[in-house]
Amino acid sequence: MNKNTLWLSLLSLLFAPAALPAQVFWAAGYTESLDTAANGQILIQPLPDTVLAQPFDSPVQFESTMAGAYGPGGQILFYTNGCHIYDKNHEVIPGGQGLNPGEIHDMACDEYGYIAPKGASVITFRTHPNLFFLIHLGLENTIAHSVSYGPLYLTRIAYDTIAETATVLSKNEILIGGEADPFELIRHGNGNDWWLIANAFGTAEYHKILLTPKGPQQHETQSLGYGFPFPPCRWQRSLSASPSGERLVRFSSKCGAQYLVFDRCSGELSEAGFSHLENGVFGGGGSAFSEDSEHVYFSRWYRIAKAPFLNPPDTLRASYTPPSGFGGSFVHMFRDPFGRIYIAPQASEPYLHLIGPGDSEPGTAMVQFKGLRLPRRVQRTIPHYPNYALGPLAGSPCDTLMITSVETIPSGNPGLRLYPNPARHRIRIDMGWEGAKQLVLLDALGRELKRLPTSSTSVEMELGGLPKGLYFIQAFREGRRLGALKFLKH
Repeated sequence: MNKNTLWLSLLSLLFAPAALPAQVFWAAGYTESLDTAANGQILIQPLPDTVLAQPFDSPVQFESTMAGAYGPGGQILFYTNGCHIYDKNHEVIPGGQGLNPGEIHDMACDEYGYIAPKGASVITFRTHPNLFFLIHLGLENTIAHSVSYGPLYLTRIAYDTIAETATVLSKNEILIGGEADPFELIRHGNGNDWWLIANAFGTAEYHKILLTPKGPQQHETQSLGYGFPFPPCRWQRSLSASPSGERLVRFSSKCGAQYLVFDRCSGELSEAGFSHLENGVFGGGGSAFSEDSEHVYFSRWYRIAKAPFLNPPDTLRASYTPPSGFGGSFVHMFRDPFGRIYIAPQASEPYLHLIGPGDSEPGTAMVQFKGLRLPRRVQRTIPHYPNYALGPLAGSPCDTLMITSVETIPSGNPGLRLYPNPARHRIRIDMGWEGAKQLVLLDALGRELKRLPTSSTSVEMELGGLPKGLYFIQAFREGRRLGALKFLKH
């Protein structure tokens, strides 16, 4: 049985009732020395009014990479350290062994866990709440660049709500081969699917991959802005999205910050500015947006910079510098669903730094130095969850297009039918509405390809010249949308 047959055969499991991720968690820590009480694993759970941090009875090591999923009752469905996927009982799930294969896996996994900071994330779909996509970033040893990111992988996981078990449907599917930079995930404007965005290493090229429950449906690239070339732009790097999903920042702790505007419907990026760095400061490489999407925080080893997204400064300068002799560091960042920003230290420490919600003062960063005390030490382990709360862009061209099943949109569009689906050469569209109307053909990015006026109730449309992929038909009358369908062209 091939991987596509396997995961399709389990689709019935994916539609059972389940809640979308309402909370996030991360596990961290690893045992460096058995006789040191401060070493070991912890589980961190952000809640609306507090953050729980408690020992985690897991034998799994977490040096940098971590991702996982909670169920509607707050129970762990599965989690990973970038090496294997585990269930709530800390056993490897069926098919869950051997993520990120290669030399780095073999070298690091038994002793430390995988070592890609913010190197894994989990998404699910409103139409398929028990189907999970684990996106994970590999590492490779290269002569030219020492340790470099890439490839970028997809692993698909199904959760059976009756048996309460997770199963890997496919593993280590390559989304981007070769060297890549850190990735980000933003929910599509339809409120269901996801955009995966990542940079080709040392270039101005952005990969934009549309992820639907069927898998990757579209992969395009766009070049714009600064290229962050190697070797000057070495050291740690990050790509971060705003809570609104409409802004991005690409940051290198050696070169600067590229500000970008993102269209959640079309996937198009546009430049919004660039900030250079002060000389003589390196390291850090983390970035995160404020709760209102108006400011961006950057970590620069021993200082934090804060800049407005609109009209960013030419040069990033320190907005927070801790007391002299503090003995800490600032590396990667994560914003939780409640607006807190966590900053991981570079070294193994029993704390995380915090920036609380409501930090709206321009030019200053209200950093709570060592603000979250932990019962055990952590290294660089910090999660990379996207904003699950983003919904559809109401009234946009892509609103609700992809939320329904591939065959047809059900009860909401009783007068619209399309067949065959999938199609090769042509499709027939049957409509229950008399009179003049227009049919519009769109690609997976929401771009209009064809517009067909008709007064008939049955229309045939040729598909010659269209590449394989996902497409959409919308029916309009006098500017009002009557219904929408999606189909696959083989």
